[in-house]
Amino acid sequence: MISSRGKRAIQDAHTGFKRWSRCSNLDPLLYRFITTDHTSESRQRRSPRPRYSSANRVPRDSIDNRAATTRFSPSTCSVPPASPEKRPARSENGRKNAQTPKLLKPYDLALQLKQLCAQDNLDGAVERLQSVPRDAQNTAVWNTMLSLCMSQRRFQLAYTLFTDMKRRGFSPKNSTFTTMLKGLSRISDWQSFPKQLVHAHALYEHYLRHIESVKYHEPDNVAELCTSPLVAYINILGTAGELQKIFDVYFAMDQDGPGAPDKFVFTAMLRAIANHQEQPGDMSVRDTATSDAKHVWLQIEKTMQKRPDFDLDSRLIAASIRALTRGRPNDQNLALNIIGEHLGLTRPGDPGPMRLSKHLNSWTLDAALQVCIVMQKFRLCVHFMHQVMDKVDFENPYMRSILGRTHVHKLIRAQATLATLASPNESSEAIEVLEWCLKNDAIYYIPGLRPDTKTYHLVLLTCLRNSDWEGAVKTFQLMTGIQADAFHESEGKAPPKVQKQPRGRSLSPDVETMSFLMRTALQTKHNTNCLQAIWLAEYVGIETMLQDENAEPYYRGTLARAMGTTINRLMDDPRTEHRRAWFSLVKIQAQEVARSLENAISPESERMTLGSMAKLAQEDEAAAFDLAARSTKPRK
Repeated sequence: MISSRGKRAIQDAHTGFKRWSRCSNLDPLLYRFITTDHTSESRQRRSPRPRYSSANRVPRDSIDNRAATTRFSPSTCSVPPASPEKRPARSENGRKNAQTPKLLKPYDLALQLKQLCAQDNLDGAVERLQSVPRDAQNTAVWNTMLSLCMSQRRFQLAYTLFTDMKRRGFSPKNSTFTTMLKGLSRISDWQSFPKQLVHAHALYEHYLRHIESVKYHEPDNVAELCTSPLVAYINILGTAGELQKIFDVYFAMDQDGPGAPDKFVFTAMLRAIANHQEQPGDMSVRDTATSDAKHVWLQIEKTMQKRPDFDLDSRLIAASIRALTRGRPNDQNLALNIIGEHLGLTRPGDPGPMRLSKHLNSWTLDAALQVCIVMQKFRLCVHFMHQVMDKVDFENPYMRSILGRTHVHKLIRAQATLATLASPNESSEAIEVLEWCLKNDAIYYIPGLRPDTKTYHLVLLTCLRNSDWEGAVKTFQLMTGIQADAFHESEGKAPPKVQKQPRGRSLSPDVETMSFLMRTALQTKHNTNCLQAIWLAEYVGIETMLQDENAEPYYRGTLARAMGTTINRLMDDPRTEHRRAWFSLVKIQAQEVARSLENAISPESERMTLGSMAKLAQEDEAAAFDLAARSTKPRK
């Protein structure tokens, strides 16, 4: 039996549960289960209702509605888990992927800008950069945009973006100034871009302030103190002809530390001086530029003494030689001293080097040969080239890039000039050089050394000036593969044989080739040589060559005159009796061409502009006097 106090407690509990169920939206079934006493619960177990009876069936809609509004306690009941396919995917940090947007990174933005510019949409790239959030931008992205503008020669747009970049709070770095100034250095005619020259000067002033800030806040930041922007600015000043400002930039630089002048700065200065010398103007301006070049070289020597780690490379040496080449004789002798000291190419009589210098390459060798030609020291040019040819080792792949056709052409041109100055054996030496090139190309496959049409023509020019018909015939055979020696076997009655040569090594004769050949034969004043030349001319189709209006007018005219003179010489020769009808036709054609091209201008290689022996001796005396005057001048 339950006491009255117990019944009152049960009633109070029921009342509390009812209030709590109304406040917490407790399911009535759950409330009934909770409020059922032990006796009723045991009675329900003894007489359970059928599991699927209609009385126990609960509408699905009501269950769903109650489940949506009921908070189940894990301690009282269990909720079936949701099916895996209905669960939203979660990332590693527990958040839904759909709720975490992917942020744009500066690297991806730079790629987008490049892609837009590749599609010729530079303006779209600029708009894209200016519209993205600031977090997606950085200085490197702006540098990319500036570089893209410069590559398309949008110089004004690049400077506008440079200003916008600073306005948005991105500080330009060393790479920014390098990008801007290198882009402006693409301009070759500054008279058409005066505003951009003002911008270049303004960028230089901004760079100086940037350097002062770096020195104060980050004195150990070597990358920000490098001289790349100054090199580009010096190139701009050199192209614009502002030589004095170049030295202002140089004297404003630190003399020690990472911001001191290096090989790139000195090379840019010397190249600017050399370009200034090539501009037409007063000789005094050119002499001043050469004195500046000498001053720069003296500064280089002082720097080498103060800084043993200073790197003197081949480009700096080549720039120094070229800047001194157009100066006075003593300046040119300084260039020869640089050649001997740093390239190992000695003058005749001096002990030669055991091996080639590490600084000797294609650029420095070309500069060394050029100074010899400008000084009209053709023997010295030949001497330098033979030193290299004797010591070069083509087994080393690096050595194969030292010598090329450009150097061979300078050598043969010097030999042709010496032939003009009554040196008798220059043609045979030129042919030896030609055979040396062919031999090494066949063994080591050096296309850059392989003779071309100009090479053969320079050798033929040397043979012409030496009146060397045999050398001219040999050169013609090496060039075309036509066996001209067969003329003597058949006495000109059978066509010559053609020797097959590897592909690319056999060249077809043209108007210039036959002009050299006919003039050389005529210069020997020997009828047999003239007959052989006519025989070769008929074989290669001289009638077609005389009608070729695309050929050089001078060589077409000289060929026509040489043909007419040779035919007149051979008309009375009994060996040409069966060819006189053809001679008459060709003579008429040659006379018409010669009259039409009588005033054709000769090319530079045909003119004797390289001086004489007296001029060479005069230059040597001037150089010796200048050196003596310098040595006796009192030192301060």
